[in-house]
Amino acid sequence: MKQAWLNCGWLVLTALPACAAPGLLLDSGDFTRLRALSGAQPWAAAARDALVARAANWPASHVREFGLKEWSLPTEGSGWSHAYVCPDHGMRLQHKAGKNICPVDGKDHHGPPIDQVVFMMRNGDNAKAARDLGLAFHLTGNAEYAAKARRILDAYADIYLTLPIHTNDGSTSGGNLTRGARVMSQTLSEAGWLVPLAFGYDLVRETMPADSRARFETNVLREAARVIGRYDARKSNWQSHHNAALLAVGLLTKDHDLVTKALDGPSGFKFQMRESVTPDGAWYEGAWSYHFFALEPLLMTAQMAAHAGIALPEAASLKRMFDAPLRCVFPDGSLPNFNDAASPSVDSALRLYEMGYRMFQEPRYLPWLRKSTRGIDALLWGVEKLPEGEAPPLTSDLMADAGVATLRAAGSDFTVAVKFGPHGGGHGHYDKLSFVSFANGAPQAADAGTQAYAAKTHATWDKLTVAHNTVVVDGKTQAEATGALLDWMPRAFGTALRLSAGLVYPGVQLERTLVHTAEFLLDIVEVRAVDGKPRGFDWLYHNFGSGSTALPLTPFAGLPAQAGYQHLSGARAAETASDWQAEFAQPRAKMRVWMLGAEATTVVMGTGLGQDLRVPVPFVMARRAGVAARFVTLYEPFTDAPRIRVFRQAGPGVYIVGSHEVSVGPERFAIRQMQ
Repeated sequence: MKQAWLNCGWLVLTALPACAAPGLLLDSGDFTRLRALSGAQPWAAAARDALVARAANWPASHVREFGLKEWSLPTEGSGWSHAYVCPDHGMRLQHKAGKNICPVDGKDHHGPPIDQVVFMMRNGDNAKAARDLGLAFHLTGNAEYAAKARRILDAYADIYLTLPIHTNDGSTSGGNLTRGARVMSQTLSEAGWLVPLAFGYDLVRETMPADSRARFETNVLREAARVIGRYDARKSNWQSHHNAALLAVGLLTKDHDLVTKALDGPSGFKFQMRESVTPDGAWYEGAWSYHFFALEPLLMTAQMAAHAGIALPEAASLKRMFDAPLRCVFPDGSLPNFNDAASPSVDSALRLYEMGYRMFQEPRYLPWLRKSTRGIDALLWGVEKLPEGEAPPLTSDLMADAGVATLRAAGSDFTVAVKFGPHGGGHGHYDKLSFVSFANGAPQAADAGTQAYAAKTHATWDKLTVAHNTVVVDGKTQAEATGALLDWMPRAFGTALRLSAGLVYPGVQLERTLVHTAEFLLDIVEVRAVDGKPRGFDWLYHNFGSGSTALPLTPFAGLPAQAGYQHLSGARAAETASDWQAEFAQPRAKMRVWMLGAEATTVVMGTGLGQDLRVPVPFVMARRAGVAARFVTLYEPFTDAPRIRVFRQAGPGVYIVGSHEVSVGPERFAIRQMQ
């Protein structure tokens, strides 16, 4: 006896007949609902009409987009998306009508590996088109759309087995071939291509002759599952995409082993939910871009299992993954771009939150969903009407397992996010105890984020310590480490926390204490060589806008020429033992940095690289040497002029900030209004 899935339910059969009606991600009941919804709700009708227009315009739209004479599949395998960078300026290219344009000089680039990335785009577009054509077919009943989808499916059935398995660099041999693929250049992207293609197949296979179905299932679905299944990526976003693809193929081809592998296998869905999602709900890699990148296939896996009638209690933990970003969000919807995160935001993931709200009915999602233009994802996965109501106000929040603290204060948009947790695997950055901030409607303290991985600056700047708001010791990059939370003290008047960086430098102890209120951030960094050997300490702060100081700066050539320092330009410095200040200005959003004085401090200002390489980001650095150093700094966001007139230390752990006395230390935090 074998187990099979037919019309979205478990059956025990001696034979496995073809399943005609769709049921992988949507079934006939869903389409009845969607057609009714499109007739009742203007937003749903607009989403349906946009989808149908795309279907009607295919393949002409594809031909125009990629500068082709006629529609066809690429005749060779694709390249790696991160290789789509200008070889001269290191920036991602912009694709338009078959041209690969550098955003710096407008030059059109061709040849390997750039053209192979365009093949990747074309294949991805084809898979999504097959899905959208299938959806349009069921929403309208127009058989023309099913015929167009079959054209794509038949073309891949013809070509898939002829494409050699290859890697990101085009190699067809070598040790990395296990990660290689046929249509794409790695199993990750092969899986991402396969899921929408399989979805499209499920939507139109009832219109396909039996021999065409068999050929597509054998040549594409089963073979792609074999290619993907060769590589077990274990704890990773890769494997989450693998699992979604393997489950899709297993359900469509009645392959019980693939279904079991995708859900219950050593690296299956259940393993990922247990091992890759922290108890806080954040993805273990510590980058919100990858959090959403992993969430999507996990959602698709849960949706496919539900339609197949497979109980998956672990899917309840997906709610923690939806909740986690909202605990760290800045007022404008952006998220801290820690680790390999480009420009993450809640807004960019609203299509996923449509499904999340339908699954969990969480009111915290509603303010974000209500400000979006509801499109096809809302039609497919969302609810008919978003109810009224307000989410509770955000307060300071600690995600201890993920190692992220978010500091907020009532009556102000001044928000600070601090990173202290696990490194984050291959997507981690060497920036323990770094922070980013937002105030007066604009991002302030800046993180390097990430460039395309093939860009030289990714390895020589983005990941390295000097590109972040933390401390560099002896001009060297930190080691991988997991920091520790020493104190967390949220109060009505502000929040204080004390952190340890862990073993980021041999023989060095690094701690950071932050006190946050609506008006200021007090920052106390203490670094000490526990082995008694003198070190050099560089405290770094990067802020958007333009930087200035009243210090008499002169050209400075004393910075290292490696470990990311080579990307610091225009360095000017002054030596001082006194308090000093610097300002960073953006329109209506300024930040004052005020550091208490210490002997033999060299203050350096200049510019570093921004996430947009065309826009430099200014920095200020405080350099000291010895067995220990203590950097005490006040950050004050303002619009027209700073308001705080007094900042000094009044005793051990006691600071005067304006008219307030701040007392902070181990397990101690208080703010008192002075007379």
